[in-house]
Amino acid sequence: MLWLAATMAALAGPLAAQSQLCLERDGKLEVVRRADRNSALVQEDGSWVRYDEGRFVMKPMPEYLPVLIAVENPHFGKGARAVSDDGPLFDTILVQAGRFVFTGELEAPCALDNVVLVLALTTEHDGNQLLMWGVGHLDAHEPKRVSIDVKTPFKLRGVRLHGYHIYVDGRESLNSHMRPGKREQAIRQMVESRVQGVQEAAAKPLMIADPVYPSSLKSGIKGHAVVRCRIGVRGEIGEPAVKEATDPAFGAAALEAVKEWRFVPAVKGGAPVESEVEVPFDF
Repeated sequence: MLWLAATMAALAGPLAAQSQLCLERDGKLEVVRRADRNSALVQEDGSWVRYDEGRFVMKPMPEYLPVLIAVENPHFGKGARAVSDDGPLFDTILVQAGRFVFTGELEAPCALDNVVLVLALTTEHDGNQLLMWGVGHLDAHEPKRVSIDVKTPFKLRGVRLHGYHIYVDGRESLNSHMRPGKREQAIRQMVESRVQGVQEAAAKPLMIADPVYPSSLKSGIKGHAVVRCRIGVRGEIGEPAVKEATDPAFGAAALEAVKEWRFVPAVKGGAPVESEVEVPFDF
């Protein structure tokens, strides 16, 4: 089992800012783009190579992946069959460890591949720990259950779940357990970086969400809808309205989806300006 140890300083940095999960080999950092349970998969010469041990680094990155992944119904515990977490220590080697249990669901606004969950833990005896777990593919708006049940190399007394990191193909995404203010600040920084130095440009999507197929319609029926909305100077959506739809249900689904979008605003004369856009959806 691969547990990733981290010092307090190393852990505090990634939790305050976005990061990239890397494997250090021969003095070089290789991005961990996938994971199978808690084994890292690194791409080498076009093939995926598995690593069950090694030194992992959470490398600071300039910005998050502009996708918001929800962490729902999380539960952390020791489990009914946990080995005693008050076991003896012998020459500083842990003789009896604990049993770590985590369950929850991840939900994304669009389909994603190569999703990796990293749980940040604080422990009373062993400092800070990180547990990596491969989630794989997420379908749009379909919660996927994550179930972790492993023995730990450290005692569980005093352990608490400190935070989440979610990676998509090696890039850390936004997640629902980030403080709303921190999340909004990160999005604003993305918007500002994309308009900096630009003189003239039309508004373009930054964060998108796929529509949910209407439950009132039979699956397989194709349709189309267009939503018209205003884009503010910070890329926020305003006054969304259905312009056209082949069925009212498609229009309603498109309207709900576009409310989750965020844009890079239009730029005129080197400054962000409000604009109006039309967003098409095909079902």
